[in-house]
Amino acid sequence: MRLTSDSKILITVIAVTIVLIVGAAFLLTKPAPALSRNDLMPPTAHTKGNPQANAYLVEFSDFQCPACAAIKPIVDELIKAHNEKLTFAYRHYPLLQHPLSQKAALAAEAAGLQGKFWEMYDLIFANSATLNEPMLAEFAGQLELDITLFTSDMKSETLISRVQADVDAGNKINLNATPTFFLNGKKLELNDFADFKNTVEQALQ
Repeated sequence: MRLTSDSKILITVIAVTIVLIVGAAFLLTKPAPALSRNDLMPPTAHTKGNPQANAYLVEFSDFQCPACAAIKPIVDELIKAHNEKLTFAYRHYPLLQHPLSQKAALAAEAAGLQGKFWEMYDLIFANSATLNEPMLAEFAGQLELDITLFTSDMKSETLISRVQADVDAGNKINLNATPTFFLNGKKLELNDFADFKNTVEQALQ
């Protein structure tokens, strides 16, 4: 059967369309490449656990995020149970809908300059549901920080830039929610908290 020029064009268009569809399907189903440890854990990131451990868990989080507060006890449990096998890094990703999340991040960083990042982290999350701005100064008092220095540091361009660098890093890898976890460079797609715990523990075995 001889094909007309119109038929040949139609067949060519169909063939190209099929190739494009197959190619797009391949790209969409191809797993995202793992991010490097250096990309996810810059020198400014606060870490817990064994800094020499092969396994590393990175969380992008918001101090006013209810889900972040809810999953924190599980993160704490994992760090305590696997202290020698795991490095945990916390990265800031304050969401616009949470009015105090940016200031809470700055408060944690300001406390960190006085060696109390994790203590402030614990206090903020323990009170995240009722958090207000005066409470941040109260926490600094509880931790016996230099209040004048703490207040000044919260406004410093250095710390503002540090928090923004975390946000920029999150935006670069297309984050859109908190908490978002990366285990050994790969983003975790989680259905529930039990799934999160099991995934991390299996990776550590």
